[in-house]
Amino acid sequence: MTRVSGLARLLGAAAVGAALIAGSAFAQDKGEVRVHIGGGDWADANFESYVEPFEKETGIKVIAVRDWTNLAMLKLMIENDNVEIDVGGMPYIDYLTAAKSGWLEKIDYSVFDAKTLDGLSDRDKLEYGAGYIYAAYVLAYNTEALPEGKRPASWAEFWDVEKFPGSRTMRVGVYGSGPWEEALIADGVPMDQLYPLNIDRVFASLDKIKPHITKWWKEGAEGQQVFADGIADMGHVFNGRIGNLQKLGMPIAIEWNQAKMQVDYLVVPKGAKNRENAMKYVAFALRADRQGQFSTKIPYGPSNTHAYEHMPEDVAKNLPTHPDNAKRMFVMNGDWYKEERPDGKTNQEYLIERWNTWILE
Repeated sequence: MTRVSGLARLLGAAAVGAALIAGSAFAQDKGEVRVHIGGGDWADANFESYVEPFEKETGIKVIAVRDWTNLAMLKLMIENDNVEIDVGGMPYIDYLTAAKSGWLEKIDYSVFDAKTLDGLSDRDKLEYGAGYIYAAYVLAYNTEALPEGKRPASWAEFWDVEKFPGSRTMRVGVYGSGPWEEALIADGVPMDQLYPLNIDRVFASLDKIKPHITKWWKEGAEGQQVFADGIADMGHVFNGRIGNLQKLGMPIAIEWNQAKMQVDYLVVPKGAKNRENAMKYVAFALRADRQGQFSTKIPYGPSNTHAYEHMPEDVAKNLPTHPDNAKRMFVMNGDWYKEERPDGKTNQEYLIERWNTWILE
């Protein structure tokens, strides 16, 4: 009996060991997903709100790459049959190009839970991309550098360097999404009559402000650093970047009047090696609790309206999608940017060409 009991114990231990090994193998079989998370504060917010909790909840390893998903990179990966990223993010105008070119997988909305789908608008549930962040180009200014009465509250006042003196910054136009609308508004065009943009009038207006721009910034983190370093007293910049400087106690304010809102989409490149896990990641990132945390980390607006249940009011009121702010803004018309001109170029392509010539003049 002793020998039998000993054998039983041995077999039992072996079974437990086998179960542990099998469990480990099962966890490993969940695989990985490679995700572009951007840079700076944006990347930090993505990592803390999506990457870490997704790994913890699903057991899927996330390879977080601190880079942006741009069209040139996407095209190169697909043409060379070497797709190294499974999930990326891009603004609507880039999404339109990528979708039309056949560079994206269809989003599998069947893996989204019902409440998430309920919280998304039709604009956020596109065939090849899921809208997840609403950002805004705003007019920001340093409250210590600019006294009361000298703080611009419109683009016309930003253009008025006599009444509102101070150093200025704006975004470059190399991506085709430059300060075009702002230039027209400064020249007297109402927000609801901007499109189609009068491109000649855009650059005529930019001619007036060009000598007064201390720094043209390219990426969001650079625009943020311009303010952090005191290079500019006022400027055209992403609201979330300024919001995080405000959290640090910097004396910078946001003017929501005439701000320009854009939607960013999560996309899965065509031929992604980890497509199934990519879809799970996209669905996870659009959940209300996850988006609520993201907006708490960096003040960009969530696409999921239920996300407001997961953030305090002092956070919500500083988002571009908050009703008090949204009513003073306009949404960038990405469809106009993709319309073809008589020469076959899109408006976006033409704007890039005009910018590249104009900035060197």
